[in-house]
Amino acid sequence: MLKEQFIGRNPSHFRLSNIVEAFIISETFLWSAWNFVTPIFAIFVVNSIKGGNIQIAASAYSVSLIARVIFEIITGKYLNNKTDGNRLHLVILGMIVMSVAYLGFAFSHAIPLLFLFYILIGIGFGMASPAKYSLFTEHLDQDKATTQWSLYDAITLIGIASATALGGFIASLYGFTFLFILASIVNLLGIVPYFFYRR
Repeated sequence: MLKEQFIGRNPSHFRLSNIVEAFIISETFLWSAWNFVTPIFAIFVVNSIKGGNIQIAASAYSVSLIARVIFEIITGKYLNNKTDGNRLHLVILGMIVMSVAYLGFAFSHAIPLLFLFYILIGIGFGMASPAKYSLFTEHLDQDKATTQWSLYDAITLIGIASATALGGFIASLYGFTFLFILASIVNLLGIVPYFFYRR
């Protein structure tokens, strides 16, 4: 089955528009940064946060999701009838906010800071997600939409799988501070493809 999908296909069959390509590469960086951190975040909270426990870690994650929902609704309403440029700026701003939050985790030792930076991550996601998903869907080749969505899933999931394993290795070898700084840098790299598209 896979052979029929790839052998004998013209290279143009796999060609993506610039924004779709930028989106897939950016999402790979974004979700890799997220999965450096998330699977082992509770261990960080228990070991490095004063008074931290598993319940605190779970609550911080929940608060992040609530912040994300609120900002996604606000962003979705704001972006109606906005240009690609407006949406692109919001994606970049949201990803910068998330990178700041990862960096904040590196220097957090108290529960209030933990919640503050998780809320920032939720805000960053809430700003970026509606903008980037609307860009992606509008620029899909409708004749190849399922192929392009499956390509997005395949590439980002490879990044997620690699980052999850690597995150545990880095944290055990170099500590959580280094891991959070690395996550911040990797997340910032997710902005670069959009700048190329913008050019």
